[in-house]
Amino acid sequence: MRLVTTTRCQRRLGARRLRALVAAGVALAMLTAGVVAEQPLQIRPAVSAAAVHALVAGENGELRIVDVAAGQVTAVVDTGAPVTGLTLSPDGRTAYVINGWAGTVAVVDLDSASVVKRIRVKAELDSAVVRPDGKRLYLSGTANGQGVVLGFDTATNSLAAVMQVGATPTGIAITPDGRHLYVVNNQGASVTVIDTRIATVTRTVPVDVLPQYVAVSPDGAFTYVSHTSRLANTNGSVTVIDNRTNQVAARIPVGVGACELAVGGDRLYVTNLQDGTVSVVDTATRRVVQTLVLTVRGIAVSPQDHSVYFAGPRSVAVVDGGTGQLTSTIDLATNDKPATVIAVAG
Repeated sequence: MRLVTTTRCQRRLGARRLRALVAAGVALAMLTAGVVAEQPLQIRPAVSAAAVHALVAGENGELRIVDVAAGQVTAVVDTGAPVTGLTLSPDGRTAYVINGWAGTVAVVDLDSASVVKRIRVKAELDSAVVRPDGKRLYLSGTANGQGVVLGFDTATNSLAAVMQVGATPTGIAITPDGRHLYVVNNQGASVTVIDTRIATVTRTVPVDVLPQYVAVSPDGAFTYVSHTSRLANTNGSVTVIDNRTNQVAARIPVGVGACELAVGGDRLYVTNLQDGTVSVVDTATRRVVQTLVLTVRGIAVSPQDHSVYFAGPRSVAVVDGGTGQLTSTIDLATNDKPATVIAVAG
């Protein structure tokens, strides 16, 4: 029986390794000095754009901006290094592109399709999320061998908080009210819960081995965590955490190589990299109700109509969230390294 030796799902191509800390910044012990508690939240609704745009990136470091209605790439932004994560401001006007191995974040203005700022930290980064009020950017990563979440003030792009979490943090998600972060600790077999109002860890939830990525339900009641099995060619799973108690409520079997996941309406979508499928889960019954045959990696749900966007090797696949039917495929006009992360604006 063959064991899986790679502990993280292959959203990033090639082996992930800790690198020398090359970016400017200060050591973790110094980062924590002078950090104050977060301010009360004021949620600002996202501003819907006139058109829906899919933002796609990968190891070649290019951010491709796709006009969904036109079905074509309208701009390409070179962010300078391989991309491990991607998130948007609530108004959909700014993209934060995580160049994880370089320890940088490219801040991209989507109106001008240009890098307007580069945040440098002394850590290897993985994923990111923006608080719903738009005032904080949170990054998961590893600094000096310690798992951390870094909170940045988006007005000044300066460090506002450092929170220690478990080993090798990967996925990160935030509740709709912006009050709690859920951080997957890939090597720690746990999920760290952070209260953003006081920038403090409040709970560590033990989960099954090899947790990968995370999503929170639209009502904030549940958190979903994907897991890859240690055994080759064996189904993965999703852990369901009840956010009221921060206890495991259920485990759902999905496809082989479970990786990225996202929630749209009453459906949970999980990309299974090893068997080339997407598991569609009814969140009420917690059962797989459909399996899509799609070789894709990144996943995002449109905030407008719950259409689901998948980053394939050289294209974006669009699935109707109501019917589960593939509605279109958009060519990314590249033969370079495959796209691995995706976000949707508008």
